[in-house]
Amino acid sequence: MTLRVRIEFAEGALEERVLEGDNLVVGRLSTAGLVIAHPSVSRHHARLSVQDNAWWIQSLSATNPTLLNDTAIGGLERLVPGDVLKMGSCAVHVLGAPVPGPSAPPSAPVQAAGDEGQSARLGILNEVHRALATAISLPQLLDLILERCFSVLAPEEGVVLLRTPAGSLEPVATRRRIGPPGPVHVSRRLIDEVAGKGKPALVMDAALDERLAGSESIIVSGVRSVVAAPLIDGDGALGLIVLSSRAGVRKFTEHDLDLLVSMASAAALRVRNVALAEEAAERRVLEHELAIAHDIQMSMLPKPMPDQPAVSVAATLKPARSVGGDLYDYWVADDRLWFIVADVAGKGVGAALYMAVVKALFRACAHGDARVADVAARINREIARDNDSMLFVTAMFGTMTLATGDVTMVDAGHNPAVVRSQATGVHHPVIPKSVALGVVEDFVFSGGRFQLPPGATLVLYTDGATDARNTAGDTFGADRLMAAIRKAETAPASLVDSVAAVIQAFESGAPQEDDITLLAIKRR
Repeated sequence: MTLRVRIEFAEGALEERVLEGDNLVVGRLSTAGLVIAHPSVSRHHARLSVQDNAWWIQSLSATNPTLLNDTAIGGLERLVPGDVLKMGSCAVHVLGAPVPGPSAPPSAPVQAAGDEGQSARLGILNEVHRALATAISLPQLLDLILERCFSVLAPEEGVVLLRTPAGSLEPVATRRRIGPPGPVHVSRRLIDEVAGKGKPALVMDAALDERLAGSESIIVSGVRSVVAAPLIDGDGALGLIVLSSRAGVRKFTEHDLDLLVSMASAAALRVRNVALAEEAAERRVLEHELAIAHDIQMSMLPKPMPDQPAVSVAATLKPARSVGGDLYDYWVADDRLWFIVADVAGKGVGAALYMAVVKALFRACAHGDARVADVAARINREIARDNDSMLFVTAMFGTMTLATGDVTMVDAGHNPAVVRSQATGVHHPVIPKSVALGVVEDFVFSGGRFQLPPGATLVLYTDGATDARNTAGDTFGADRLMAAIRKAETAPASLVDSVAAVIQAFESGAPQEDDITLLAIKRR
């Protein structure tokens, strides 16, 4: 049912409105059925209702009365054309009303919406929830919601905006009642109000709504009535749905807002489920790729060396993640054993790629009668050149003459080597300390020399062994490592397994923070 009124503001401004509905609150609150945006008017000042084909007025404010033809309203009063309502310092002139019905106040409760309309709204919600249980895609669901909104709420324009990974809100579904398809304008102030605060909004008249004060864009567009609901989950607003109409076409109500909020809640469930499904799929792909990378990296490590009459070698590498930046390598060429243990700064895929480069360079440079210091210099030049990522590698590498046990090694900023022998126990051989590989392109490396006695074992490791932590935050440290090497069995394979087990027991369930590598070389 409609009612035409003219509002006369205290400052002299006039505005005519056509009211629709059966039960409208009058007040300055933006969600009121008849908004009078004036400070002298209460938030909920009065109620207009329809019964028996007549309009009735009831005062809602106990401290700010409503006057009908200069008389304070005590209960329900019927309105007729020519009546003047005083609310604060504003006047509402009744210009037109249906044919008057009985003069007695209505006794039956006022219905907020007809049974037919309520049934249609419930039917829409049921359809949307049924769609959620099917394999419908997110774009199809959002299009369905807009289509059903247009069939019941009859807006002129509708748009669904979703938050992108970058944080901005972008339209993903739009609809117009008439005119060509194209972008639907939404006020930035309205977006901030709904998506920013996570609260629905009902705008009866954009020109008078306090929340949109100063928003020229929405006024220029001609939009006057707007209803918007956020798509919310536990992490905040995922987006919003906005329906709008221009002056004289459609004025939304609280019932319209309730329906839109219900459909926005349903849409939010699917948006979050789709996002979670996509994240799970991406994780599965990443985990599969990392598993392949792990297998490739482990396959790059040397196979157990065949039994040699002069030397026995064993090693272990335990990455902190699927792939890591530690490496070890060894091989026998003629009468020399070449070996390396290195640690790329960093962890993960990037460090693993760098590790592969260092290993390939070592294999290419360390051969024949090459000097260990020259091998270090050549590898250093290659990885220092164009090193935009500023990665560096600590390394301990060298060669041992099988017949004599003479060892030549270069320490490129690495952890000190350990020698275990019956004569001297456990000690560090004297090796000059040099800078890490990749730091100074033209650095001149110097090697150290010593003899590994028969029956003695050379042990190399990365700092993941000494830096291992337990649940209390204590580090394993060099002293515990030396003690573990001293107590381990003499066979290299048993030694590295035993020391690795001692480190793991020390961690006692704490997460491994760094790659751990151990290499043992025993002269027979």
